[in-house]
Amino acid sequence: MARTTQRRTAPTALTGDARSRRLLLAQLDQDQADLERARDLLQQARILEGIDPREGFELVHRAALRGAGVLVARANRSRRRRLPLNVWTALEKLGGEEAERAEALRPLVAERSRLDRDAHALPAPELLRRHLEETSAHLDHVARELVADLPDLLADPGQR
Repeated sequence: MARTTQRRTAPTALTGDARSRRLLLAQLDQDQADLERARDLLQQARILEGIDPREGFELVHRAALRGAGVLVARANRSRRRRLPLNVWTALEKLGGEEAERAEALRPLVAERSRLDRDAHALPAPELLRRHLEETSAHLDHVARELVADLPDLLADPGQR
């Protein structure tokens, strides 16, 4: 019978800084995963644009929601009072570029509502094209935001 020995491990008491760093990196991983899912949805929407524009519009809208959700989730981590659950309203409350994005999405949200009310309607081609372009640009913006403060966080996680 083979003898088993217990593996000796050093105690792994993490310091506050190490725990903080791990948490920040785990949150970054989650944000990156959410962004990647948004990009996948956007790619599927592009494929469907000419084949099934209605489904393409739905997928690009979901990509836009997910991308905006990444920014809202990040903002909520450092806020005492959480932002509203409606992602477009939450973007408005963030102000600046994000509020402008929410404002620009109003006609696209209205188009999605119109499509929801009429199961046979197709999205306006120019709105679908616009949604694809603007969502792509916004996802690029989200990606830049995710890594903007990464070097500082890795150097000193206590800054946040």
